[in-house]
Amino acid sequence: MPGLYALSSWEALPLKSSRVKACANGYSLSITTQLVYTNPYEEPVEGIFIYPLEESEVVAGFEAAVGSRRVTFQVQNRHRVQDCC
Repeated sequence: MPGLYALSSWEALPLKSSRVKACANGYSLSITTQLVYTNPYEEPVEGIFIYPLEESEVVAGFEAAVGSRRVTFQVQNRHRVQDCC
C-alpha cells in the first residue's frame, strides 16, 4: 500500500491531509499530489515512502519536505537513471 512508513518498525505513519491535481494532455496525464503525514512518536523518525507504479507509469519528478528541508529529484534522462540505479 502506498504511504510513508517508519523504517524501524514498518508501521504506516498517519496521513493528515492530501491534495491531488491532475492535468490531461493528449495521451499524457500529469498528477501532482501533496501528502502531509504526522509523526506520532516523540523522537524523529527515519521513514521510507512507498508508491507502487504500474509498468507503463513513470515518475518524472519528486519533492519531499521535512520542516524547512527539501529534497528534490527529477528524471533528466531515463537511460542515465537506469545506468545509475
